[in-house]
Amino acid sequence: MTDQTDRNIPLSQLTFEGDHLARATASNWDTIQIGALLQHVIERHARGQLDEGAPLTVSVTFDVSEPVSDGDEVVFESRIDRRTRTLVFASGTAAQGARHLLKATVVFRIA
Repeated sequence: MTDQTDRNIPLSQLTFEGDHLARATASNWDTIQIGALLQHVIERHARGQLDEGAPLTVSVTFDVSEPVSDGDEVVFESRIDRRTRTLVFASGTAAQGARHLLKATVVFRIA
């Protein structure tokens, strides 16, 4: 049996600058928490691009480059890659300074 730890996803620590950019200071975060924060930023951006309906997550892919450093600011940035009548294709990155931490690609169905 493996040890399991409950994780807190600190959404309230995100400070948004417009639809596609957010910042937060890392505090004992692991890759799963960084991924969840980035996915939240991407979903918020996608939601802001819709006149009606809601983005429902269909697929999420994470590519991890480096671990996060505690106490340093993490910048989360998203972009809408493509939108069809029923789908939104979006991506984003999490970085600390020049260090690329994680990239996410997300597909949403418009409900």
